[in-house]
Amino acid sequence: MLTRPTAAALSCRQCQSAIIRAVVSRPATSSFRSLPQTTSRRLPLATLATRFYSDVKVNETIIEKESSSPVPPSDALNSELDATEEAEDSEDVPWFLEVEPPRHPENQHAVQLPKIPEGAPEVLEPMVKYIFEDMGLDEISMLDMRDLDPPAALGPNLIMLFATARSERHLHISSGRFVRWLRKNHNISARADGLIGPGELRTKLRRLRKKAKLMGTNTAIIPGGDNGISTGWVCVNFSSTSDNVDEAAKVDDSGRFSGFGAPQTGTTVVIQCMTESRRAELDLESLWQTVLKKSLRENKQARGEKINGPEELDELLATKVQLPKSESAQQWQALQKASQQQRRAYTTSARRLSPEPSHKTQTSPAVPDELVGLQDHSAQTTPDLEQVRKRFEHIQLVGLPLDQDQIYHFVRDAMIAPAAEPASGPRLTLVDQILLTAEERGMIIWTDKMFFTLIEGGLLSPSFGQPRLARAQKNLETLMVQKDCGFNNAQTSRLLSAYAKRGNWPQFWDTFRRPSLFKKNRSSDVYKTVYEEMARTNNQVFCIDNLHWVYDEMINEPQPLPMFGPLYSSLKACIRVADPAAAKLLEASPGDIPVRSHYGRQRLANRQYLRMLREVEALHTETSAYFARQRIYQGMNASEELNFTEEK
Repeated sequence: MLTRPTAAALSCRQCQSAIIRAVVSRPATSSFRSLPQTTSRRLPLATLATRFYSDVKVNETIIEKESSSPVPPSDALNSELDATEEAEDSEDVPWFLEVEPPRHPENQHAVQLPKIPEGAPEVLEPMVKYIFEDMGLDEISMLDMRDLDPPAALGPNLIMLFATARSERHLHISSGRFVRWLRKNHNISARADGLIGPGELRTKLRRLRKKAKLMGTNTAIIPGGDNGISTGWVCVNFSSTSDNVDEAAKVDDSGRFSGFGAPQTGTTVVIQCMTESRRAELDLESLWQTVLKKSLRENKQARGEKINGPEELDELLATKVQLPKSESAQQWQALQKASQQQRRAYTTSARRLSPEPSHKTQTSPAVPDELVGLQDHSAQTTPDLEQVRKRFEHIQLVGLPLDQDQIYHFVRDAMIAPAAEPASGPRLTLVDQILLTAEERGMIIWTDKMFFTLIEGGLLSPSFGQPRLARAQKNLETLMVQKDCGFNNAQTSRLLSAYAKRGNWPQFWDTFRRPSLFKKNRSSDVYKTVYEEMARTNNQVFCIDNLHWVYDEMINEPQPLPMFGPLYSSLKACIRVADPAAAKLLEASPGDIPVRSHYGRQRLANRQYLRMLREVEALHTETSAYFARQRIYQGMNASEELNFTEEK
């Protein structure tokens, strides 16, 4: 019997099998080979190391070679046993070893790192690899600005790299590791502007939370905001020159002493690490390319070299600038640029309108059929809300042109058109649709006239007072104040009439005072409207409280207003409401008024609105005389010109 130490001494399984076959009979060998312990370890190590799948053809060729050569009977028996074992071995190969190893296709979008320019510091090549591989920054670009004259403020012989980080956290962590890598591996003390270390970030956040706690609110921490902590931009810069710079005296071309200084040697390397949004916002590559292109052109002109064309300058600039060449990134940038430059197109192959015969007779034959709908819109004075909506949607579908005045008309009609109430929701929806279309067509929406149209339309709307429209009206008035909208005198008069109609006297007086905020003069039409609306209330207390200061505002206008026509009539009507007896007291003589005491006569003479009416009558008389003289003077000039022409 084979001893255990002898079997253990032979580590090779094939040697053990050969010894067992030589000692033990065949049935024993078959039973021994059927043990699970031996079958699980029968795979040769060489086979596992070289191939991971079974190959029957190789075994067959080996058997054919062995059978073709003459062998002794004992060797034939051993060969048969080996073939049987190899067949069983091929059957015992696991399924996952029979699969061919995958063959990965080559990466079609392989990232090409910038090439190191000639004469650059030796640290630049491993640094670029570290930025890409270890820091994990993408879209690396390089600008060789060593020919920049005068040199940039960052330093002489400037080489600038740009890289994009995946997030704010990735930006600061990778930048900190990069500074430590430069100091440890290359003994370079780099400066990282904008870098926030982990300790500094925790300190700032703790101070921010403490400040919010002291204020009694947590609104100081805005979700998703940077709170003034992060910048999305870290600038790492260092110089290849040593810190020990020997200053020496300088002399000019004539040999005279001109001062002290150190020669500008070495190379300044700047790495601009930014987040994707920050890099797109700043676009420093375009900025520095413009500076470098200007410097190259000026240098060639200073040397007396002639520039054949812009193409030559662009080729020279291309040798100094290496932008990222990722095909996927370039495709994405091209799509973004195309989407930004694309303008919404409106088809011109639209069907012609078929207007009603009654409206067609009113249009001019020179007007094209596509503009008939717009003329119908201006011809009809009171279209309902549904008609306004259909007309505007038709203009959208057909693609007819729209100007700014038509937008104002549509907005006004949408606000004041009759409809089945409550209709504040459909009105505001249509107004939003009109404004969105105007914005898509490149029009300026939020002008002073648009605010005036919306506010006046809301005041005159049949849906006035409904909650949704009231909320929109309040928001518009707030925006009007914030944007410092200044209305002209005609718009101010119309707003005053609209506010007076709704009884909103606080907004009425705010609108009346707005021209003074912009140092604008009020016209006689504005004062006429104020006097008419005050007189229309027929409220004596209201007129007494407001008439005196409004009259003082009118008298103190930089340009005197003529007391003539509608202004004179409306002011007298307002005085009549404030003091009904003023007109009779002004016409009566002092003896006709029965006043017994001296104080009564003084009080009558100093009556406020009686004095105001007397002053108004005097101004009216003076203004009438002035206009009469003007008419007489103009008539004389006309007659003289007539006589002069007759003599000719």
